[in-house]
Order: sequence, then structure tokens, then C-alpha cells
Amino acid sequence: MGLLNRFLKKKTVEEQFFEAVRKQDLMEVERLGQKLLQINPNNLLILNPYVDALVKLNKKEEAVNVLINFAQEKLREDYHDLAIPILKKILKIDPLNLKAIKLLANAYKKKELFYEAFNILLDSYKKFKETGIKADSLKEQLEDFIKEQFHPLFYEKYAHLLEEEGDYENALVNYVLAANLYIKLQNYKAALKALLKARNIRKTESIDRQIIEVLSQIDDVTTIKNILPSTLVGHRENDDEFLKFVISSFKETDKLKLLKEITKELQIPKLKYALLSLINFEFGEIEEGQEYLQKLKLIDRNLYEQIKLDIKNNFHEAPLLLEDEEAFENEGELPEPEQVLEILDQVININDVVSEYENRTETTIPKISEEIKTLKEFEKDGRKALSTAEALLGLGKYDEAIEAAKSALNTENGFRATALIAEAMIEKGELQDALSFLLEAVKNPEFSEEEKARLKVLIGDVHRLQREPSKALLWYKEAYKVLKDPEIESKIAELKESQAV
Repeated sequence: MGLLNRFLKKKTVEEQFFEAVRKQDLMEVERLGQKLLQINPNNLLILNPYVDALVKLNKKEEAVNVLINFAQEKLREDYHDLAIPILKKILKIDPLNLKAIKLLANAYKKKELFYEAFNILLDSYKKFKETGIKADSLKEQLEDFIKEQFHPLFYEKYAHLLEEEGDYENALVNYVLAANLYIKLQNYKAALKALLKARNIRKTESIDRQIIEVLSQIDDVTTIKNILPSTLVGHRENDDEFLKFVISSFKETDKLKLLKEITKELQIPKLKYALLSLINFEFGEIEEGQEYLQKLKLIDRNLYEQIKLDIKNNFHEAPLLLEDEEAFENEGELPEPEQVLEILDQVININDVVSEYENRTETTIPKISEEIKTLKEFEKDGRKALSTAEALLGLGKYDEAIEAAKSALNTENGFRATALIAEAMIEKGELQDALSFLLEAVKNPEFSEEEKARLKVLIGDVHRLQREPSKALLWYKEAYKVLKDPEIESKIAELKESQAV
């Protein structure tokens, strides 16, 4: 009799629930699931089929609320691994659920899955835009996330989004910020990619100089060959200064020999001869340098005169040889007419180079958390603020640069912040404000004598711009006592000469 009673024993609610699940009896799954979850709200074996039944019964809002409550409880208990799949389930049901999006992003952040956190915000924002729904709060959260986590990949991807939206000005700023951070991580190829994207939006001398500095750091000869000509050709008005900058950048990284080899293969005669003349004089190969200078003379007399003057001023061995130009007049071979034409279509398209670095491999993703920790060290000493300020200054956003640099004034990089603020004021034309700021800053007891001397150079620059040569000369002389810098010596000589005339 006992055996029969056991056989006829009524099934438990849980057994009835799973039987209803097998039979796809949705109404029964809903009824029993609700009852079971009141007793044990943490039972995922009940929760998932219960929610699935609600969705199939077209009760999506109710299903989402159940899952949201469960996920929030798990997050409060720091069970992020349990909350994440539940939040992802919500977004399958309702891809535009703003609360779930934000909770999931925060859960990823707690797990230091920063790439996933950023992507959920970015992808969700795009979905909102595609459906025509405003998502200002998501965009603000994206921007806050980028500023907080401070990784170049996030700045770069956000810049791409802004570019797609037609916000080219802010896209440009974010690309440059990304490049600066990549440089700090010594990821020069990624920095180059970001700078080339910025240059596609707007060509500026600041961006081109950064491109040159990055090129001088990489060892990829093909990339340098492809990018260098397209960067050089945009500087016809001030060729001499820019070419000297190119040479100094490659010299600093001990790659002047490499630059010489690459320059020999340039398809633009003017650039080829100008660079080779300067490079050879730098190596002390005077006669070879002079031969290239004579070839340049046949193509661009103005650039020839600029370089000739520089060589006379900077290379003591050169003047005597340069005086004897007649010997070279008939020896310089005039390039073929088609060579003289600067065939710019031979210069590789920047977009082709960008595509080479477009896809980050999955192996780089785990490094993001580690790199963020490295970059966040910059916050402690003001380098984060200065990185932003330098990028903004280079783009001509002077007010924004000043504001960014101000937050670094009371850090160990206070001198750099001071100099940057002064430079921004000078560029803006606010000379009197710059002068007042510098005169106060030069009294700062925290600055070394060398740092004070560099501020004195800036004070001299302001006086020179204000057409006060006597005052400028006084400050330059004060600075030279400490720095012994040939550039300051040159400024002093120039002012003395102008006063003598």
C-alpha cells in the first residue's frame, strides 16, 4: 500500500514546471515559474525558461523587468559573471534598453573588460541613431568612459564615429589625442594611422610634423617611403624649415643614413635634391652636398638660396666651397622635363596606408587593461592633461589647450604646463596677458634655473613681437647665461644687427 501511495504521490511544483517546459505549455510555465521564483529568485534553471515563456507570450516588458531585477541584485552582490549573461539576454529581447546597456557597460568595467564595455556603448549608440531615437545620454556616457579610461583605441574609434556623423572638427581632435597616447605607449604604427586619418580631415603643419616624428621612430622602410613624399609636398611656402625639421627628427633617432637611402629613391626632384644636399652637409660630405645643391638650383632657385644660406650659417667648412659656384655651373645636369614636374600621383594615397593598419588583431585586446593602467599614471603627474593640451595647441584650439594645461600647473610637470599656456596665449595674440603670466611664473621657486631661463626666452619672444627689441635683448641675454643655446645666440645676434642698422 505504501508503494502505491508513493507512486500516486502528487508531483512537486518544480516537477510540474519542467514538465510544462517540455510540453511547451507557455501559460503553465508562466504560472508555475512565477510561483517558484518567489520562493527561490536566484534559480537560473527556473528563470531562463520562465523569461523565454514570457517573451513568447508577447510579455517582453515583464520579461525584461524580471531580468533587470535579477541582474541588479547580482551586481550588488558583486557577482558580475552572473549578471553579464543576463544583461546580454535582455539586450537580445530589447536591444534599445538603455538601463541594461548602462548596467552591462559598468559590469564589464568592474571586470576590467574595457574593450567590451566601450563596444557595448558604441554599438548601442549606433543602433539608437539607426532607429532615429535620440541617445544623448549614451553619447555623454561614451565621452565620460573615454576620458576615464584614457586609452588611444577608444579615442580613435570615437573619432571615427564623429567623422561618420560629419563632426569633423571633434573627430580631428580625437584622432590627434589618440595619436599622442599611442606615441606614449610607443605604438608608433598605430599613432601613424591615427595621424593620417586626422590629416585626411585637415592638413596642418602641426599634424605633418607629428607624422615626421613618428616616421623617424619606425623601422618599416616601405612605410617611410610611402608616407614621406606625401607629407613633404604640402610645404612649398616654407620648404627649408620643414626639410630641416625632417632631418633633425631622423638625426635624433639615429636614422639619418636610412633617410638618405630613402631620399635617393624619391620621385620628386626638388625634394630629393634639397634633402640630399642638407643630409650630405650634415654628414660632412661637403662636395656631394654641393653637387645636389647645384642640381636644386636648376629647379628651384628660391629654395636653393634658402638652403645655401642655412649651410653657410651652420657648417663652417662649407662657405669656401660655396663661394666657388662657377665650377659647378656647367656640371649640374638639368633633369629631364618630365622629372622637373613634381609627379604627385606617384605619391601613395594616404587611404591606402591607413588601411594597412586598420584592423587590430585580437591579440592586442588583452593589453588594453594593462595599457590603461600605464596611461593612468599620467594623471598623477599632469601628463594626461598636458597630452590633451599639446594636441589642442597643435590644432589651434588655444582656449581649450589653456584650460587643459591649467590642471597640470600644480604637478611635477608644472613647468611644461606653464610654458604651454604661455605659448597658447602668444599664438592667440594675447601678448600682454602672456607677458604678465610669464613674469609671475618666472618667480616660481619650484622651477629650476634652467626652467626659469626657458621662460625668459618666451618673455623675450613676447617683447620682440611687441616691437621692443631692447627689452627682448635683455631677456635673451639673461636666458643665454644659463642655457648657452645657439638658437638664443642667433636671436641675440639678429636683434643686435637690426638695432645697428
